[in-house]
Amino acid sequence: MADVTTRSPVDPAELERHLRERGVHGVQVGWVDNNGVVRSRVVPVGDLAGALHRGVGVTAVFAVFDSHDGITFAHEGLSTPSGDVRLVPVVDALDDVVPMAGQPGLAWAHGRQLTADGDPWPYCQRTVLERQVARAAAAGFEVRAGFEVELLVSREDPTGALVPAHRGPAYSANAVRDVGELVTRLLSDLEANGVDVGQVHAEYGGAQLELALSALDPLAAADAQVLVRQTVHDAARSLGLRASLAPLPSEEVAGNGWHLHTSLVRDGRNALTGDDEHGLSAVGRGYVAGLLRELPGVVAVTAPSTGSLLRRRPHYWAGAFGFWGVENREAAVRLVPSSRLLGPEHTNVELKACDASANPYLALAVTIAAGLAGVEEGLVPPEPVQEDVGGWDDERRAEAGIVALATTHEEQRAHLLGSDLVREVLGEDLLGAFVACRDADAAWAADRAPADVLASLRWIY
Repeated sequence: MADVTTRSPVDPAELERHLRERGVHGVQVGWVDNNGVVRSRVVPVGDLAGALHRGVGVTAVFAVFDSHDGITFAHEGLSTPSGDVRLVPVVDALDDVVPMAGQPGLAWAHGRQLTADGDPWPYCQRTVLERQVARAAAAGFEVRAGFEVELLVSREDPTGALVPAHRGPAYSANAVRDVGELVTRLLSDLEANGVDVGQVHAEYGGAQLELALSALDPLAAADAQVLVRQTVHDAARSLGLRASLAPLPSEEVAGNGWHLHTSLVRDGRNALTGDDEHGLSAVGRGYVAGLLRELPGVVAVTAPSTGSLLRRRPHYWAGAFGFWGVENREAAVRLVPSSRLLGPEHTNVELKACDASANPYLALAVTIAAGLAGVEEGLVPPEPVQEDVGGWDDERRAEAGIVALATTHEEQRAHLLGSDLVREVLGEDLLGAFVACRDADAAWAADRAPADVLASLRWIY
């Protein structure tokens, strides 16, 4: 049996004292499932030492829960209700357990899933990302990543309907004024919870806000994204509001992206920055080209839900077509270049087709893998497109080699199963479970109107 205590160098007694001094009674150990839903177990502070050593038992079939809490047994590897795994808090330092500003008495810790013997479990999404971080390191790179988190703010309504909490205009001070208490609470609570935010603003969509998270290493970026979700919901609830993080809360709104920014660092410098006409190096060109080549399979992981497919529309900055551009917000892959003002370290690549229904660890893993593949193979991207190709006709897009990304389950499923890169990154077991979840969601939605599908997903993220 693997000794999982080696994964937590923190003295459990010291950690317990540290938490009790901060009024913590329970630690919520959380993970994200294959639908982007954050699941958790609460461990009393007095039992935390045991959880660090042995983990907390959870059913293996969480890997085949669908978005509506149904359990699909279509994946052969998890085809019965039997089986148990251990959810082990990832605690390498005292501040890895975060007393939650919006949930007094509770703290948060991210979890890793292991077998009952303490060995790696093939369905653990965190482990998948760890492998890609190690792969990047073996190639001589560190990865920097950050999410832009969009959310729709609603007044509380007993029917679950959306009641916009700000009236716009888009990006305006008036909109921020309408939800000023929430913005202040978010800034305060995020700081208390150890999440670094670059900015907050009213977004384009009705009653929409965006939080831009600072760039971190990939595991820390995914952890921060999960922690942001809890902070957002706590802050909204305290003010009689609700936050919808869903890709498309209703057919009448623009929808929420969780845009993913990544870059590579080598020898302490941004490895994407170079001297070509777009400000890219050979590494940068390869990174963009790799992500572009693998885009259909990648977005089937980064924006995987039935809501994601309904959101993927032209003219909504949702990454509806497979092309790249320099600062083109309609492009699925947007290059954010350096400049004299911003400096050479600023270069990064934004994936627009990413949202809250993605597991952030898997989203980062496939994105990094695609970019690294392009670097390793020395790929070169086509010329960037600076227009909104949604306004082009089919013939012009075909001439430019630009195709629409999937908008149906059948298309997206084919892209998942047809991507050798996704298969390699996730592994056969996890890919099988992931596809089974997507199939179950599609079957649930098949005989329902889009409005009903979107309403069912509105508050689950």
